[in-house]
Amino acid sequence: MTTKGGATDRVARLVRRLASKDPATRKEARNKLVNSGGPDITRALVLALSDLHPHVRWEAAKALTAIADPVAAPALMNVLDDDNGDVRWVAAEALIALGMDGLPTVLNGLAKRAKSVNFCRAAHHVLHELRDLTTAVAPVLSALDNSEPAVSAPPAAYEALVALSNSRRQT
Repeated sequence: MTTKGGATDRVARLVRRLASKDPATRKEARNKLVNSGGPDITRALVLALSDLHPHVRWEAAKALTAIADPVAAPALMNVLDDDNGDVRWVAAEALIALGMDGLPTVLNGLAKRAKSVNFCRAAHHVLHELRDLTTAVAPVLSALDNSEPAVSAPPAAYEALVALSNSRRQT
């Protein structure tokens, strides 16, 4: 599909360049995507988060970190369970960049995916970095530090979501 001026084709070409073996080519494509911004870019990068190649997923998450579009939060949350640790880390950084817009998504994910050690570690990183935004995060971090986070984290995440919801209603 092509939009006026071939913008969609341009976005597709740039996203394909994220798969280059040359790191400089990938970085240049990522920077052009970030500088372009917009819903088409976010949509294309969200799709790239499921690419078979880890460096494409990493580049997509890195670009989404700079763009900080809350629309990407659910897809980034899914990447917190990626097989590749570097990809997980950059996805966590992207969620941190979203601040309060990413926090509920991580908490929702934690309520459902606490059995995954990778997910819990990545979620811990996000929550640790966002802990100053709300006191609701502290009990979740404690639950993740518990010897059985798969058991203790989901109810703590749920309680944090309730607290966030209540605080938003009051403001």
